[in-house]
Amino acid sequence: MKKMFTWRIFISFGLFISFFMLLISGVILYLGPSGRGPGAIVWLIIGLTKPEWQNQHIIFGFIFSLFALFHLFAINWKAFFSYLQSKTKEGLKSPVELLCIIVFSLIFGIGTYYKLQPFSGILDFGKNISKLWDGKKQQQPGGPERPGVILKEPGNPR
Repeated sequence: MKKMFTWRIFISFGLFISFFMLLISGVILYLGPSGRGPGAIVWLIIGLTKPEWQNQHIIFGFIFSLFALFHLFAINWKAFFSYLQSKTKEGLKSPVELLCIIVFSLIFGIGTYYKLQPFSGILDFGKNISKLWDGKKQQQPGGPERPGVILKEPGNPR
């Protein structure tokens, strides 16, 4: 007799689907128009606006994290802790990999924070692609780009 519900399969599919949604929403948010500033365009990609894609990205990131924690600590906790225990002992004898990943992560974090190359280049590339969506903004006649024209503010008699 076959089991009706298997948690291991459920969690595996959940991890895959949430990772896939994070990947898709991340690419769309990276390449999509900025949607900020005056004259910003409201855009739809696959029927969702930028704030809706951001919401999807946040929620699926949260779900992915929950599934990953459940995967590690509920379903595979014996294998996970056994692996950690054996690798910790092994790692203490040869900590090169641990040190390398710590340094690697610090370089990525600090480089991104201080906008150093190549991290700033990756971020700028995404911003430049986003700006391509904006195109040339149409200015209204008498706009700020026309010298000598003073714009009236609502409620200002001048």
